[in-house]
Amino acid sequence: MGLKLNCGSGQRKFVGNGWINIDAQARWEPDLVADCSKLPYADGSCELIVFHHVFEHFGCGEARALQAEAFRLLRPGGSLLVFVPNMRALAQRWLMGQLNTQIYMTNVYGAYMGDEHDRHCWGWDSHELVKELLAISWADVRLFDWRPITGADLARDWWVLAMEAVR
Repeated sequence: MGLKLNCGSGQRKFVGNGWINIDAQARWEPDLVADCSKLPYADGSCELIVFHHVFEHFGCGEARALQAEAFRLLRPGGSLLVFVPNMRALAQRWLMGQLNTQIYMTNVYGAYMGDEHDRHCWGWDSHELVKELLAISWADVRLFDWRPITGADLARDWWVLAMEAVR
């Protein structure tokens, strides 16, 4: 059984079942303070890596280093799970008057809490996220099936885009 990493854990820590919460910001009190593009684990040592609302905090093309590190760390058959705001779904509801501007803009720009790392730098829809994931040689890239993952606190809502890339 390999390691399970919650990369960019922030306020959403995963508990039990061997989870390691990692964040670059010590203010969130993760298990490990580190840059998730350069982690101190051996090649193929992980079974599951989650980036839960992390990719949007990096600019165009900047999340590729996170993805490449996940690919290095995952064993064959291991999974990378990526969760981001679905900007297309949010925009459609906002334009139809079904979503207020505050919630829409918070998803566009991020929920600023006093640190520049809180800001969103890029937005994703399913087409662009799949295209980004396919830049790495994953065995499979698909929508996440929302199966339960013990200890993982995954935000499931209509506006959350969830993808799985399998090593």
